[in-house]
Amino acid sequence: MDYDELLSLAIASLAIGFVFASSQLYRLNIVSFSSVFSIAVLSVISHEIAHRQVARVMNCYSRYVLHPIGLLITLVSSLPFVPIKFIMPGVTVIMPRTYDYLELKRIEGVTSLAGPVTNIVLAMLGFMLINLYPGLPASYSSYVYYLVYVNAWIALFNLLPIPPLDGSKVFRWNPMLYLLSMVASVGLFLTTIIY
Repeated sequence: MDYDELLSLAIASLAIGFVFASSQLYRLNIVSFSSVFSIAVLSVISHEIAHRQVARVMNCYSRYVLHPIGLLITLVSSLPFVPIKFIMPGVTVIMPRTYDYLELKRIEGVTSLAGPVTNIVLAMLGFMLINLYPGLPASYSSYVYYLVYVNAWIALFNLLPIPPLDGSKVFRWNPMLYLLSMVASVGLFLTTIIY
């Protein structure tokens, strides 16, 4: 990872952290802000690194880059009175080294699925932790719950079948895998609402 990419990820991380944790900062709850900020950064950066690494395994050039308009929208979303939060400060650029249409479709589908699957796995791990250790102190269980919520939301949002989101590319490549991943993310997200 070169300096420019590292800087892009750092700036994106700060913006994303504030989107999810700004309400805690306005309440002057520094401990809660730090925890929520860390969970948000871990969740989104894991998503982007998954895209990048899977693309590289598939012999593609790939790196994370900031998107100025997306970064601005992300920063506006961090204001606590903005009801809908958008997290799109940048994108993982993927450049395949092939011109074969079917292979390009597969690469695009697999690399697009990697990010949401990472979030689904993190949400499932958090969900299992809550259920395997019901005696967790309330402060810990609320952060684990937040880990499930943030990751389920990121997976669900990114799996919407609307270009340029991941879901449109996954659906175009493999509708069955798309449906399975969407059902998993919806199920996990609903557990955070009714839990």
